[in-house]
Amino acid sequence: MTIENREQAFELNGSQPAPPKLLAFMVGDCDWVAAVDEAGARRVLEEMNGEEPGAYDDWDVELVSDEWLDKPWCDEDDRTKIVGTLREWLAAATEPAYLAGTE
Repeated sequence: MTIENREQAFELNGSQPAPPKLLAFMVGDCDWVAAVDEAGARRVLEEMNGEEPGAYDDWDVELVSDEWLDKPWCDEDDRTKIVGTLREWLAAATEPAYLAGTE
């Protein structure tokens, strides 16, 4: 998913502005996404699930706490195998994206 066209000023020295920082959001009760803001977090799910814009407007969206960012996630089939953390997956994201879910 690409970040929508946003007007960003360029400096005269030719450098490009830094892209907006991605943050981790919990959308609803069981989905975690990387996005720039709450609206973008909902958009990740809409696009991933082929829903119309606004389909998740009523869903709660919360910025993920540092505690949750560092909680280890285990493999769905082997609960003894750690597969990563939200912080690791967020750091690897280069654009808004789905990070993890529990259903």
